[in-house]
Amino acid sequence: MPDLSSHCQRLALDAHTRIEQWIGSPDAPDSQLADLLESFAPGFSMIAADGRRLSAAALPALFASLRGARPGLKIDIDELAVLHADTASVLLSYRERHVWSAGATQRRATVLFTVQAGGQPQWAHLQETWA
Repeated sequence: MPDLSSHCQRLALDAHTRIEQWIGSPDAPDSQLADLLESFAPGFSMIAADGRRLSAAALPALFASLRGARPGLKIDIDELAVLHADTASVLLSYRERHVWSAGATQRRATVLFTVQAGGQPQWAHLQETWA
């Protein structure tokens, strides 16, 4: 198994691929949402780019409302960096760009992954800022 930092970087990229497919396709299967939601720890918290605070409980409704909302969405992640890592957590930062037929956005994000009881890291906290 790769080291925890590399594993969390891969998890971040994989989650954005799933988000891209979910938001970019009105025909995305329900199973795709279930797979995406499994990435987040039960105590997950988020501060969205607009300043809203969200909990893990808010994610199913949030993502359900976004299915196919931006047809053809492409998400590009770059400047991915490890800010901190230890045996139980990894803190990453990255730039996230969204491009779709009607527009584009860019944000910077910091995500904390924590190793859960089963030994797998999950998203524990996410902070986004418009860039």
